[in-house]
Amino acid sequence: MKYKLIFICVISFLLGKVSAQSNKKLLIEHLSGNFYVYTTYNTYLDSKVRANGVYLVTKKGVVLFDTPWDSTQFQPLLDSITARHNKKVIMAFATHWHSDKTAGLDYYKQLGIKTYTTQLTDELSKKNNAKRAEFLMAKDTSFVVDQYQFETYYPGEGHTQDNIVIWFPKEKILLGGCLVKGAKDKNLGYLGDGNTNEYANSLLNVQQKYPNPKFIITTHSDWRNINSLKNSIRMAKQLTVEKELRHVVLFGWKANANKDSIENAIKAFGELPEQIKTIKNYEWGENNSPEKLNQGLTHCFVLTFSSEKDRNDYLVHPTHIAFTKLLPNILDKVTVVDYWIRK
Repeated sequence: MKYKLIFICVISFLLGKVSAQSNKKLLIEHLSGNFYVYTTYNTYLDSKVRANGVYLVTKKGVVLFDTPWDSTQFQPLLDSITARHNKKVIMAFATHWHSDKTAGLDYYKQLGIKTYTTQLTDELSKKNNAKRAEFLMAKDTSFVVDQYQFETYYPGEGHTQDNIVIWFPKEKILLGGCLVKGAKDKNLGYLGDGNTNEYANSLLNVQQKYPNPKFIITTHSDWRNINSLKNSIRMAKQLTVEKELRHVVLFGWKANANKDSIENAIKAFGELPEQIKTIKNYEWGENNSPEKLNQGLTHCFVLTFSSEKDRNDYLVHPTHIAFTKLLPNILDKVTVVDYWIRK
């Protein structure tokens, strides 16, 4: 009975601890040296989403990089920093104008904390009624606080027009903000204020300028995997790949099909791109595989379209309908496969 009670108490304690952690609104984790990653949470598309920021403890005070997304955590973050380090926050930076970065700027400014953004971020914040900083940076800027040096860098448009990264050269820490996504992320997140044409170039600029970071801090993902920048570049490159829909047609002819009729059908198929403008590209070939797995299908025709609408318009086009009427007497089997290309 005694051991049973102990077991129940231990389980209750662990469950309570897990529950407390899952309900926690503010999480602070040690990064390296005097650097810490803090996390707050908010709701986006009915899901709880994390937002990571960084703070640096110096003898002169604490420097905050990006403010909490959750407005209820503006003061608790300051209180936690004071309790942990017996230091006050003296500076706060935001890496772009969205509220997961700027929400606390006005609150901290009123407390006498020096707040910083770029001029471009300030212009967009003003335009979008977001919180604004007191001090503005007209260009990439280096700062020295106590023995620590860091620099802001604008690599170009990506997640937003104004996104910057922050680099700590001695410690090789890169604060990627929302520009850099996690190593396991499947997409680049919200792009409504972004530039999909320049996203990859901007990330490549970051990679070229800071080729060997020890840590890359991302905003909405696990920051421990250093492959986040590489994955982000890969995904951003996909944004500029021209979308192409392949329409693959495989024909197998009847054994008694007339050779001239087959050649006429192939010729007619090849003339379709000249008459149906939604066809971007056309090619064809005859099977020569040594595996003999073609199951009687001998001729392959591949058409490329820019959209499903273009493909659908092709299917009902009078010229295509007329072409299909050449086939019943000579065609034994047909297979059609359509797919969006992936690279």
